[in-house]
Amino acid sequence: MSELAPALQASLQTGNGAISRADCASLTLVTIEHRDTLGRPLPEGAPVELVDHRGQHHHGVINAEGLSRHPRVAAGPVAWQIGNVSGYHLVAIDDAPCHPVSCGLIAPQAAVAMPETTIQAIYIPPPIVVNLREPAPDSVDRLSDTDVEQLRLNGNNATIFVHGYNVPHGNWARFTHNADLSGLAAMQPGTPKLVPNGSAATATLCQSEATDADERGLNGSGACNWLVNMEYQLNRAAGLPDDDWRQYTRIVGVFWPGDTGTTEFIEAEFAAMKSGRRLVNILVQLIEAGITINLISHSLGARVVLTALNILGAHGMRQRIDNLFLWEPAVADNALSPDTPFTDTPPRRDGFGTDSLAHSPAREVHPLGMGTFPTAHLATNNVVVLHSHEDGILGPSAKDALIEEDSGLLGALRGIRTFFDDTTDDQTGKLGGAYTKKWWTFPPIAGDGLRYFQDYYFERCRKISQDCMPAFQTYTQQKARNGDGYAQWQIERAWDTIEQAIVDEARRVATTILWGPLRADTPLPTYDLLQPLSHHYRISESMARLFAHKLRQLAQRDGWQPRDTDVRPALGLIGFESFIKEPFFEPRISVKVFDAINQSLWFPSHSAMKYPTEEIFVKSYQDGIMKRLMRGSRFGDY
Repeated sequence: MSELAPALQASLQTGNGAISRADCASLTLVTIEHRDTLGRPLPEGAPVELVDHRGQHHHGVINAEGLSRHPRVAAGPVAWQIGNVSGYHLVAIDDAPCHPVSCGLIAPQAAVAMPETTIQAIYIPPPIVVNLREPAPDSVDRLSDTDVEQLRLNGNNATIFVHGYNVPHGNWARFTHNADLSGLAAMQPGTPKLVPNGSAATATLCQSEATDADERGLNGSGACNWLVNMEYQLNRAAGLPDDDWRQYTRIVGVFWPGDTGTTEFIEAEFAAMKSGRRLVNILVQLIEAGITINLISHSLGARVVLTALNILGAHGMRQRIDNLFLWEPAVADNALSPDTPFTDTPPRRDGFGTDSLAHSPAREVHPLGMGTFPTAHLATNNVVVLHSHEDGILGPSAKDALIEEDSGLLGALRGIRTFFDDTTDDQTGKLGGAYTKKWWTFPPIAGDGLRYFQDYYFERCRKISQDCMPAFQTYTQQKARNGDGYAQWQIERAWDTIEQAIVDEARRVATTILWGPLRADTPLPTYDLLQPLSHHYRISESMARLFAHKLRQLAQRDGWQPRDTDVRPALGLIGFESFIKEPFFEPRISVKVFDAINQSLWFPSHSAMKYPTEEIFVKSYQDGIMKRLMRGSRFGDY
């Protein structure tokens, strides 16, 4: 990106048509017309600071028409900045493009002449963020009217990005002031030295594509960092020229609490499903507004979007999403299978019934039903999976000379601290695919594996019954397995209590769910004891009873380690490779309703899309995403 300041813009014609020299020793009235790239005036009341070539400061306020007026300004070059509104970045002055990063380093400049001069300033609108890390305002998640208007005016479409696991909220960067600033000033003698400060110095754009940009803090941190990088690369893929950013399109960033503060991967999966239920309101709001939707997720963000789509699909909102792009998704490879034991719908008679699934890779194998999203495919027109055998996190590298070792215990343990401590959801150490060990209870690869459920439900015993907790403490001490009949009786009664509490929760929540279509202004109810099934819109009493039975079986029979099934490989590792001949998948794959892009030859790590090589940019961003998106949809106004 260029770091040069915008060239001085001559604007010498007065209101009555007279022409004056810019260096005329006179005072002038300067009016700045502040609008975003969509033609909207900038927020009323925002302060504007203007500095003339004599170093005099002139303060104004943007009015309802987007104008700020600054009287008695010395004719000549001037500079200005806007305060109290983050995210607006200058991209043109009097119809001449300027680079927003340059304008963030040195305040934008123009030449003014007497008796008055009007400057037209065009800005990129601020980022659009859905913050699911905090409780929803007024109990329901909604985009502001301003955000919806922004999407409508900018092509009437929304591209939504959901980040992955272990990503904190983070912060926006600040425009970097270094030696280049004084050098630029020296090249323009007499130019006002107004260095942006406050909100004007906040960079909600990608400032650098260098691989060490994060180390230098150029692009912010956490989810903010992910958003600015993905947004910039998608704009590049759509055709954004580096010297004219007026077509730059804001995407919608979904920030969710995937950084649980522990190594419990299942806890992060719970957070993803809770966030997916909240995302439903945002999607319904956009659908009601008639705005086209495209979804892009990374890693565990796939569980967020698939939860939302599973609920939309189950509620009859068919094919409301144009495209779903799952990039290195950290979900099971059969996540889109319609199979689940937790349903009130009778088995279908299309060759995909229960009997035909007994030994099928499409069968739901998660002991508590968290593997498949059986109605998610109904809500979208197309699903594109971008996967790589070289991911390194979702599975061992196919090129690893130590693949046999890495697929076992030593490989899983080696570097595991890096996997959970790294806040970018990308690891370079060879972990042998920590994802595939997420059920392990010993050794504790991803926290305590499925034993997380033991702690989860035993903790809830404290609220259910005073008698439950001592019984489960007895159970964990293994007394019941040493012939203690009374202890065994205590445990059975405690499980009876939990089972009944699970069914009671299903009944209680069912009474709060309104019949009829989903509404953007009505939040979905939440589940606690039934949290593993919260990717379903409504959990019936029969589903709850089956779940309680399977939970009890997992604990009492299996000791929290399923004896008859293994974790399915990750969709982000192998794509749809196991389903080429499966009755449900085959016809959808053949017509590319389900499409997979094998990036193994050019995508070397789990998060390589953030600072892509040229090959990743061309093959993944342009060919894999943007060309497919543009076929039946749009990206902004491109």
